Amino acid sequence: MIIIGMTGPISHGKTTFADAIEKIEPSTIHFESSLIIAEVINALHASTDKIPSPYNVDSINEWLKPLPSILLEVLGVKSDIEQIRISQSDADKHPIEYDKLILHIEGLQRDPSLISKTIDSENKESFRAILQWVGGYLVKKVSSDIWYDEIIKRARKAEQDGFNICIIGGLRFPSDAKIVHQAGGIIIKVYRPDHLQYDILDPTERERDNIACDSTIMSNGTIEDMNLCAVQVLEDIKNKKLEKIYQTIRYRVNQ
Repeated sequence: MIIIGMTGPISHGKTTFADAIEKIEPSTIHFESSLIIAEVINALHASTDKIPSPYNVDSINEWLKPLPSILLEVLGVKSDIEQIRISQSDADKHPIEYDKLILHIEGLQRDPSLISKTIDSENKESFRAILQWVGGYLVKKVSSDIWYDEIIKRARKAEQDGFNICIIGGLRFPSDAKIVHQAGGIIIKVYRPDHLQYDILDPTERERDNIACDSTIMSNGTIEDMNLCAVQVLEDIKNKKLEKIYQTIRYRVNQ
């Protein structure tokens, strides 16, 4: 199986590239770390209809109590509440680390119906704050491998089911890339020059810049240019001739 780990800023073309690969090779499966994180958050939301106070650490910790059993059920990961518990001193010293959590809880207070909505690929942008916070916080508090060990496990199962390519989206930490590399995968960064980078101050987004990539796609053209570029990238991967840099505009027809 070819495993391709995707990284790069938000809205720079990672999904466009992944879609192009899926069109070229139908036996492709696409995993997003955000959707596995969503499985955990959905279970957390389903565990209670009580919304904590966003500025009361004890209230938040009470809300987080079901997480160890959820992690064991969803991911097979053992943990305990002492690992996950937020300390007041840490929240005071590093408030930016908890901004996303507070933002989400404030949103639940404004619209309590959100707690009963299932996070999926269609609405995940509306839940970006909690996805980012849970994703980064549990990497720090439980295991740096928590999400990508599960993805690789699911990728191996997909290989047994006949899939030839696995695209893994959302790599944000060097530890994520390490797991993909250890599984025999390659890391591709998609970057759109002169395009706004969202959440640049978010800790999980900052860590992404430390990922060692095997190749970078400069998304400086149209969607069709990216589609044509993807054909070449996939061919080069299969022939073990992956280039360090690809520019999508290079593949434009009738320039």
